[in-house]
Amino acid sequence: MDPLAIYAITAGSIFAVLFLVRALSLLASSRHLFSLVLSQHLTLPFVIRRHRFLGPWTRAGVFLHLSYAAINVFLVSFRITSLTGAGRRAGELALVNLVFPLSTIHLAYLADLLGIKWKSCRKIHRATGWMAVALLSFHIVTVVQGQGFTFPLREQQNLCAMIAAISLGALALHSIPWCRHWSYEIFLRGHQILAGLFVYGAWQHLSPQSTSSKIYLLIALGTFALTLLLELITLLYHNGLFAGRGAPRAIVSFSASESKEGPVVNAVHIRVLLPRPMKVEAGQYINLWMPSVSLFSWMQTHPLTVTSWSKGKQDTVELLVKPRSGFTADLLRYAPAAAGSSASFLTLFTGPHGVSEEASDYESILVLASGPGIAAAVPCLKKMIHSYNTCTSQVRRLHLVWQVESVDRMTPALSLINNLLKDDIMDDGYILHISIYVSDGIEQNGLPFGRHKRVYIYQEVPDYQSIISLEASGDQVERLPNTWDKQGRTLVMVSTTDDLRDHIQNVVRECLHQGVKFSELEYQPSTD
Repeated sequence: MDPLAIYAITAGSIFAVLFLVRALSLLASSRHLFSLVLSQHLTLPFVIRRHRFLGPWTRAGVFLHLSYAAINVFLVSFRITSLTGAGRRAGELALVNLVFPLSTIHLAYLADLLGIKWKSCRKIHRATGWMAVALLSFHIVTVVQGQGFTFPLREQQNLCAMIAAISLGALALHSIPWCRHWSYEIFLRGHQILAGLFVYGAWQHLSPQSTSSKIYLLIALGTFALTLLLELITLLYHNGLFAGRGAPRAIVSFSASESKEGPVVNAVHIRVLLPRPMKVEAGQYINLWMPSVSLFSWMQTHPLTVTSWSKGKQDTVELLVKPRSGFTADLLRYAPAAAGSSASFLTLFTGPHGVSEEASDYESILVLASGPGIAAAVPCLKKMIHSYNTCTSQVRRLHLVWQVESVDRMTPALSLINNLLKDDIMDDGYILHISIYVSDGIEQNGLPFGRHKRVYIYQEVPDYQSIISLEASGDQVERLPNTWDKQGRTLVMVSTTDDLRDHIQNVVRECLHQGVKFSELEYQPSTD
């Protein structure tokens, strides 16, 4: 090569690298402004509000879904001259879209691999799944129309196509929210079985000439096998393979209160003894398998938020569970026998799963929880207090607002709250403030607790508009007099029911100009 050309390429490369470094520096400095615009106009405003079977959809969600649909429509029709050709292209494109839904047996593990929240992973899974249903429906209609509306099932290829179509149709009907809420365990196993039937039918339906379509299915199955292998290795490692300490044990105890009908269990406390120490980030959860709890519990796994947190690895993890139906109802059968003591069960688990919110860059942090959402809030607060005590974060104020139905529902979590207050003792700073809103059960409103009056209990519904606006103003942060002190940003973290979370999201959007960020924890309690 000509020496002048080498010199020109080298000089140009150096210039390009310097320009790129400068551009990245400018982008990093304007990251907050970009995030503000994105939240203000795309990620927080609702286009479709929450309904029973639909929503909520934000502007960003609608834009992404419409873009995704438009790209698929374009690819189906690009350089296609006949309806039959478009149908054939739609069938191949459906298999491409199905690579993501078929790539794992548990969405939680795939979300961990991608570094996204489970909720986001489920949205992608659902969008790609429904797109595949639409494309395959179009493929089926065009093929049948091209054959003069004849589809003899005597031919094995057509019979397998029918198996795949019925399986996919059943998957679509099976994904209606009512089925999932009626029995999540049955929904999950049925979903997996139907997906397996679809893969079998689709593979048998493809002709030997459909090389590209088979490659798409093989990619999906290969990804599935790889993620399953990695998940199995992780499971065996965390559950004590070669550790020499046996399998994990779950120590179960119960919190109960007296009523006219007798003792009523308000919460289930589970302490999992780990054969190998494990690092758990604040807000993460584990999937617990306890086969001896009931006759069918060997078929079930249950996602439970870890309430304990430590800077290093933990030998045990603590779980706080609200009694409901299914697995927790089965656990309640052991409450009379374990009165005043505990019950022990063999257990296995996967995880920890979930994304932990980084909160060290915020001056004020407001944590909003309702009901059992306190289980996700406590470890996050514990981590923030530790960061303040070790001077590794900018946080100067923590405010926990907990909305709970009654005093009885509040009692099981009091030990967790007391431990938070004990940790918050650095130089008598007392950055943690707690407001508990109870629907009924107390006689005096605005009742302070503790020597330093850091806990207040109210019998009313919290005014989230006033609470968030006050925290965003920065007036609650103690500042040195006669000194200029720049106000920091505020983080609002929520673990609440759906309708309440939507309301808080709208309130936060009005305060974005004050440096407020909205963040959802991995666990969000459901409405009873």
